[in-house]
This record gives sequence, structure tokens and C-alpha cells, in this order.
Amino acid sequence: MRISVTGATGFIGRHLVNRLLTADHEVVALVHTNSGEGTAGKGVTRAAGSVEDVPSLEAAFGGVTTVYHLVGLIAESGTATFEQTVVRGTENVVAASQAMGVSRIVYLSAMGAAADAPSQYHRTKHRAEQAILSSGLEYVILRSSVVYGPGDRFMSQLANLITRLPVTPVIGNGKYRLQPIFIEDLTEIMYRALTTDEAVGRVVDVGGPEELEYLEILDILKSVLGRKRLNFFVPMAFMGLMARIMEMAIKPAPLTRDQLVMMEMGNTGDVREMTELFGVKPVSLPQGLKSYMRK
Repeated sequence: MRISVTGATGFIGRHLVNRLLTADHEVVALVHTNSGEGTAGKGVTRAAGSVEDVPSLEAAFGGVTTVYHLVGLIAESGTATFEQTVVRGTENVVAASQAMGVSRIVYLSAMGAAADAPSQYHRTKHRAEQAILSSGLEYVILRSSVVYGPGDRFMSQLANLITRLPVTPVIGNGKYRLQPIFIEDLTEIMYRALTTDEAVGRVVDVGGPEELEYLEILDILKSVLGRKRLNFFVPMAFMGLMARIMEMAIKPAPLTRDQLVMMEMGNTGDVREMTELFGVKPVSLPQGLKSYMRK
């Protein structure tokens, strides 16, 4: 099967491409026009383009049966905005898919996506979903919680802080809840969305087996790393001020006020439908971390 992946050079994209290749699919990896990065190897074709450029998408989708749409943003920078990249970009992916006769779109959205969500990130994810829902194409929308694994930006950064600092900074009270899912479990679910017809037309929450407070996640990570560290709590109001300054001074900002809003929201959902549809039972956070982290 010939499959196209947008966001193929990102953390999730790279793992998904590898999973598709193990099943002998032909992958067309969309690589940003201005990027020297790319996915290479037998079975992979690089297609230079952008979700902001419909002709380049049409070229990447030629002869393709399924499109995995993974492009997203966690912070805005220049012309890469939530409106332009997430909403308009998804509308362009839909238009190119319709023009090129693509059968199915698998879209990676986010838990908490809603029209009235507190964060701009989740509101624009919801608008992107609407473009797919109204497309007339077969679709599977996967709303994922935070994803971790080799090469991520979440657990790897936390591990670095725990390893290098005598105390571990915690924003706010640390009681916001997350449902981390291991990258191998997520990519297996995404892969099975190719052939699971019962999932077509569904919007499915995707997450790990545990709903954990951020403080609990830190404790598990410290245990896996074999490091004892005290937590240092930083007031949310102070971090909001720092985020505002970073937004003005650095593009993209390493921390934004929208991310703080998402943090306080938490990120959990009901994953029973995920398990029933795809037959994947995600590993626990300690199991996942131990599989690639060492003390």
C-alpha cells in the first residue's frame, strides 16, 4: 500500500514511518521545503513540500491510498501559527486528498480538543478535526495524550533536569493529571487504523493505562533513573510572567502561556474504545521508561 505521512521527520512521524516499513508499505514522507531533514531508506520516498502549499501536497499524495496527517504546533513562531499551520494546513491536506483520490485520512489530534477549550492549541485542533469530519473522506481521528519514548521532548527533558539539577522544578502544585502513552503503542494503534474498518468515522481518545499526577510521573521517572531529588515548586503566576517575557523575546518560545493553560487543564480521557477497536493494551509508564532508559 502506498501511504503518505505529513510530519514524517518529527518524533512521532519517524516512529510511524518505521512501523509502516516493517509491514512492507511504500511511504511518501512529506519533508518541509526549507528543511534539510528527512526520512531515508528503502521503501521511503521524500516529497518536498508544506501543508501550506496545496500543489506540493497533491504531488505527495499521488497514487496514495491513506494519508497520516501529523503536522502540528506546540508554540507559534513567525508564519507558523496555530491558525495557519494547524487549521489552514489541515484544510489544505483535505483539499489535496480529495483532488488526488485518497481514500482515508488518519489524523493525530489531541485529548481535550473542543470548540470551547481554554487553550488555543486545543481550539484549533478541534477546528482541524471539523475540516476532516466534513470532508466526505473516510477518516480516523486519534486524540492522543502526551507521548513519550526515545527521542521525545517530554520525558527526555525531564530526565535531563533530574540528572543534572540537585532539585526538580515543578510548575504550580504538580497535581495536574496526564495519561502518557508509549510511542510504540501509539504507532501500533495508528498502524492498525489502516485496516480497522470499525474505526472509520470515529474520534478516539488515545492514552496510556494510568491517569497520573505530574508529581507521580516525576517519582516514577526518578525511580527508573535511580536518582533521589527534592521537588522545587514554582508558582504558576510567576511562570505566567516568565512565559510572557519568553514569548516576546524568543521564537518559538520554550514556554508559552497557552502551554501553562494546557498544563493546568490536565490531559486524560477514556481509552476503553481505543482498546476495543485496535486491540492494543498500552504498557504502564514504568514499563515503557525501563525499556529504553537506564540508571
